[in-house]
Amino acid sequence: MRKGGNASTAPMVEVHGLKKHFSVRKKGLFQRPGIVRAVDDLSFGIAEGRCLGLVGESGSGKTTAARSILRLIEPDSGEITVGGINVSGLDRGGLRRYRKNMQIVFQDPYGSLNPRMTVEKILGEPLKIHTSLGKKEIRERIADLLDLVGLSSDHLHRYPHEFSGGQRQRIGIARAIALNPRFIILDEPVSALDVSIQAQILNLLVDLRDRLNLTYLFVAHDLSVVEHISDAIAVMYLGRIIEESPRAALYKNPLHPYTQSLIQSIPEKKPVKHGFNVLRGEIPSPENPPAGCYFHPRCPRVMEICRHEYPALRRIGSASVACHLY
Repeated sequence: MRKGGNASTAPMVEVHGLKKHFSVRKKGLFQRPGIVRAVDDLSFGIAEGRCLGLVGESGSGKTTAARSILRLIEPDSGEITVGGINVSGLDRGGLRRYRKNMQIVFQDPYGSLNPRMTVEKILGEPLKIHTSLGKKEIRERIADLLDLVGLSSDHLHRYPHEFSGGQRQRIGIARAIALNPRFIILDEPVSALDVSIQAQILNLLVDLRDRLNLTYLFVAHDLSVVEHISDAIAVMYLGRIIEESPRAALYKNPLHPYTQSLIQSIPEKKPVKHGFNVLRGEIPSPENPPAGCYFHPRCPRVMEICRHEYPALRRIGSASVACHLY
């Protein structure tokens, strides 16, 4: 088991110019295929032992970006570096060998587990494939994993359907850390769970990060969830990052009107007399994005330049923002 340590400022994960477009067939005989720009020129970095929260509405491209980084979906272009290794340049064999260093925890804990396999087989499979451990050592490693995620050896011979949603997600997390990865993508890992269970899983993830010195990319649509685990937060809108900031700075002083709207939409602990602040309209189709700033049709502070020119990502203090207001 890798020992935990203090997080360093050295970049563990670097993503530069990541793009993933999908071709969409049209029904009409003479219509040209459309192009969905799911991820369009995405760049960010995550320091070792840190967590970057990647947030945005459904359709913003978060999950596509996450899976492209791991090459579960092949990106069209861009450079992905994990632990100093250019993942985007690895061939099939090299990627297979390096995959143990980067793992993913999926949103649906039941759908990500094989219903025909017991917990022992689910956790033992990656150890058999990627290590030279013997049967006894694998059993000991599985017992350690179950203990780490708050389960016991009594669960070894049970199947996924015999567990609650929170327990299934603990099994998914145990599988993700089985090979001592350096980088884990958490793809909305608590959105399918009850609120009371969400807190338990988030606390578990924080504890594992500190103990094992893990680096996280936490993908979510809920800013109130991301706040509890992230060191920095990047906000996506229609395939691009429009604001990136340290956690405290983003919640205290959000710069982009979209980020401001998301934070204002977080339900208060106390009842609100006049309801919640709801962002107007829906996110446009990535197949046909608006001219200029993609957010301008919904922006309460839109200017004429916003309708014609996409803003560059500018550094403002400790944050970066793509907005003509700055």
